[in-house]
Amino acid sequence: MRILATFACVTLLAAGCDRKPSAASAAADLEKGFQIKATEAPAANAANPSAPVASGGDEIQQAVAKAVTAIKSQDYAEAFMRLRGIQSSPKITFDQYALIENARLAVERDLAAKAAAGDATAMQALDRIKKAGH
Repeated sequence: MRILATFACVTLLAAGCDRKPSAASAAADLEKGFQIKATEAPAANAANPSAPVASGGDEIQQAVAKAVTAIKSQDYAEAFMRLRGIQSSPKITFDQYALIENARLAVERDLAAKAAAGDATAMQALDRIKKAGH
């Protein structure tokens, strides 16, 4: 009986550790990791969101704020391309890179799930990402 109880606890712990964050929770993690206020996010600039981000800290924070805004508005193509651009910056720390990677993967998962469910907007976002070469 004790072995069964131990096995059940280990299984529950393992299941809890395997949870993947949603795009919304990843956006919150980005806000915390880059110390961005929710009202600080500037309007999205349509000029090549996947371009590498300049190395300055302010530019990185602005790019992350734009990505967070895109995630919150469920503009997953914009969020994906912005996050890819930030990842190429040589001035981010390993921890920041991990936050960005986790957010990008969460966006991909949410986008794939919506596209698989037949969401036309999600399918258009996937096409936009493919056309951008990602």
